[in-house]
Amino acid sequence: MHPKERTAWAWLICLLLVPAAYFGLADRWYMAALPPDLMRLLPLSVALLSMALVAGLVRLWNWRQSRSQGPEISDERDQLIDLKASAAAYHVLIAGMICVGFVMPFSASRWQIVDAAFLAVVFAEVVHYFLVLKSYRQGFHV
Repeated sequence: MHPKERTAWAWLICLLLVPAAYFGLADRWYMAALPPDLMRLLPLSVALLSMALVAGLVRLWNWRQSRSQGPEISDERDQLIDLKASAAAYHVLIAGMICVGFVMPFSASRWQIVDAAFLAVVFAEVVHYFLVLKSYRQGFHV
């Protein structure tokens, strides 16, 4: 399996599981000793730190594989796949941020805005890695 495909699989699984747990359990975390803002910040920080841990582990795994198999050579196909997926994810992210930045400040609370921004970033990354996987599995057409 290509290292970029392996990274895409790991990130796609992580991006589906961790935010699902965050959005499903964020309101259920209750600690009486903490102020309300810290009670909301705690699950978000746990989600972000677990995603950073997955990123580090995938990077370490790819590094160990490249030591045994030789250095990774990125060709034009890999670059075009990444550019195409990034362009689509960029449009999704901009649409989400327009909603968060221009529509929600007039009607939503600050944590609803933070959650919507996090959801927009996650959705854009899911689109990116889904398109990368699709391109590696089904082929890439310009």
